[in-house]
Amino acid sequence: MTRSPLLKMNYTSMANNSTEFPMCSTKITTGIYLDKTNDQVFKSIFLPSFIFTLFMFLIGGPGNALVFYIYFSKWRKTTARIFILALAGFDLMNCFFTMPMELTVLHNIITFDYSPVCKVFRYITFMMNHGSSVVLAAIAIDRYIRICYPLRPQLRPHHAKKVVILALVLSVAFAWPALLIYGSQTVPIPIPGKPHVCIIGKTCLYEDEYIHTMYPLIFSLSLLVGNVIIDLAMIILYSMIGYQVIKRGTSSNPTPLKYRKGSTSTLSTDDNCLGDKRTEDQERLDNLQSENHNEKHAYSAPEKNTHKLTKQSTASVRRDMFRQRSLSISSIEARKSQMYKTTLMLFMVTIVFMGSFVPYCVIVIIRALDKSYYARLSTAGKAVYNLFLRNYMLSSSLNPIIYCFLSIQFRQQCKDLFNRIKKKLL
Repeated sequence: MTRSPLLKMNYTSMANNSTEFPMCSTKITTGIYLDKTNDQVFKSIFLPSFIFTLFMFLIGGPGNALVFYIYFSKWRKTTARIFILALAGFDLMNCFFTMPMELTVLHNIITFDYSPVCKVFRYITFMMNHGSSVVLAAIAIDRYIRICYPLRPQLRPHHAKKVVILALVLSVAFAWPALLIYGSQTVPIPIPGKPHVCIIGKTCLYEDEYIHTMYPLIFSLSLLVGNVIIDLAMIILYSMIGYQVIKRGTSSNPTPLKYRKGSTSTLSTDDNCLGDKRTEDQERLDNLQSENHNEKHAYSAPEKNTHKLTKQSTASVRRDMFRQRSLSISSIEARKSQMYKTTLMLFMVTIVFMGSFVPYCVIVIIRALDKSYYARLSTAGKAVYNLFLRNYMLSSSLNPIIYCFLSIQFRQQCKDLFNRIKKKLL
């Protein structure tokens, strides 16, 4: 039985034909043989990765566009809003640029010979993911301060904007090596039974001149170390947040003294406000304060009514003070509950982001320790290997689903938007 040429392909350390296949005297670089081999390799190894990427694109593209529109046009200007908009912006770039380019490369896996396009494609991919990492780390810090130290100065919208700018600067600084080491890589494929004939393809990977250098390994390890450091920091922060939430939940006093002594404004109102609307409790509290203000002026009435008014006013003020206190505690508890829900939502976004990079990190470690690992894999093993390399797309596509499931307000805004569109169409 004739062995397929793809079984000899090694996508982890492809070298040019002069080193890997010195006996190739006849080289096929164009024509029907190259196209047929490309189709064979695509269907046998890269079709699952293509389907996965296409599915992520179809979910993530519209989903992140919806997130960006709703948070930009409906949410009031808050710290959480700015961070979520930044994440949606990075994810939109991944969905509308990285994923279509990935689909193109996969479908033309050994016929893609556009080095400048490859460099920009890989660079933007790394840059967007680095930016998301920094923003998620900032979100973890913001949640930690709001929940563990609510009376201390909090991150404000102008701080969040500076963090997003910093994320962009750091992502550019750490991703720039991709512009150098990535490009068109030569893929020599020997034809079984014809040792002197090779099909010479091109793909988007490390450029030929960098294959046998330490630069790809250094770049991969730097990415791995950076991700591990950020992930550990976020795990520690969210662990401390979880400990505080559990500790307060088991406390006999549902509203800790440090909250009751402070103003209700000390608790974050960052998480549950759409537009400029106030909550019902806030409006009721304002009305009561207005009533108290009016009743206090009753003490300046003529002396003949002073005794009667004093009794009525004192009783009324006591009732209103009790109601104000109840509403204040209720408002604090409501804000705490909403803050915890928002924290849970952002925590799930962080978990998905970290989890989506675990397979990639594992592959990078294996590839660094054993350069011939990929060559020894079966065809099915190569398919799984390449699928895991693209798991990082999960976070870009699943974030809108997380928002939809864990944010009632976001879900309601989506329903309202769809109803408006439906009415216009009908």
